[in-house]
Amino acid sequence: MSAQFNPRDDNQLLVLPNGQHPSLEWIKPQRSKVVASSNPLLQEDNVSCAAYDRRGKYVLTGTSKGRIVIFDAQTQQLLSIVKQNSVQQVRNIVVPRRGCFILTNSQDRVIRRYDLDELIKGGTRGNTIEPVQKLSDIVNKAAWKSVCCSYDGEYICGASTKAHSLYIWERANGSLIKILHGTKLQGEALHDVQWHPTRAVILSVANGIVSVWAQAHVENWSAFAPEFTELEENEKYVEKEGEFDVEDEDASEEEKGDDDDSEEMDIDVVDLKPDEAGCSSDEEDAHLPTMPTSSTGPLWFIPVTPEIENPEN
Repeated sequence: MSAQFNPRDDNQLLVLPNGQHPSLEWIKPQRSKVVASSNPLLQEDNVSCAAYDRRGKYVLTGTSKGRIVIFDAQTQQLLSIVKQNSVQQVRNIVVPRRGCFILTNSQDRVIRRYDLDELIKGGTRGNTIEPVQKLSDIVNKAAWKSVCCSYDGEYICGASTKAHSLYIWERANGSLIKILHGTKLQGEALHDVQWHPTRAVILSVANGIVSVWAQAHVENWSAFAPEFTELEENEKYVEKEGEFDVEDEDASEEEKGDDDDSEEMDIDVVDLKPDEAGCSSDEEDAHLPTMPTSSTGPLWFIPVTPEIENPEN
C-alpha cells in the first residue's frame, strides 16, 4: 500500500491499497474516485505501483504484466497504455524532481528510463516502447528493492534486495560509477533508499537502522589560494612593513585610488529570495509566495521548540 500527495494540490492524494485499483482522495470536501479503466488490455492486469508526475497532472501506474498506464489526474480519463519489452511486474515508478523522464523498477532486475512525453503519446493500444536507457547489475544479477534519483536528476541509485549495497549510475552515459556496501549482518536486507533533495547525501533503511551516506570532505586551502602554504609545524611569522595596516601610508595616491576594497556595494538584507538549490524544475510554472508570512505556499520552517531535559549539560 502507498499514498502520495499531489505535488501541486495539497488537498488531493493518490492512494494504492493492496490488491485494488488506485484511488484519488480529496480532503475537503471529503470524497474519493477510483482510477481505473474498462480497456480490454487491462482486464487481467493488477496495479502494482502508482505515482504522480512531477507537476501532478498525470497518474502513472505500473501493472503485473509490465504495462505502464497513464491517467489524467483531474478527469481520471485514460490517456495511454504502453508495454515494456518485458512482461515482468513493474515494482516501482520513480519520478525525479527535475527532468521530463521517469524510472521503472521491474521484476526482471532491470531499471528502465523513459521519456514521459513519449509515454503519453503512446496511445491506448498497448504498443511496446523501448526505454531510453537500461541499467542493471551485469555481474551479480541483483534485483532492486528501491530506486531513487539525485536532486538534479543526473545520478540514479539502486538498492539491492539481497545485500546492503547501493549502486550509483551516471544518467548521461549509463556508466556505473560507485558501489556502496553497508554492514553485512546476517539477514539484513534493504527496505528503502532516498536521496537528499539538495545535497549529495543518501539515506538507506535496513532492519530499522538508517544509514547516512556522504562524502568525506578533505580541506585543501591551497586549491582556493595558490599562495597559501601548509605548515608541518608552528613557525614564527615576521610581518612586513605595512602588511596589516588599514591604509598603507607609503603607497602612492594612484595605488590608493586603484584599491578595489574602497568600492562600496549595496547589500539587500530586507527582501527574502528563494534558494535556487531548493527549487526544482517542476516549480518553474507555479506561483509560489516568497515571504514566510504568507498563509499559503511551501513550508519554510516547523514552529516547534525542542524540549531539552538538561540544558546545562
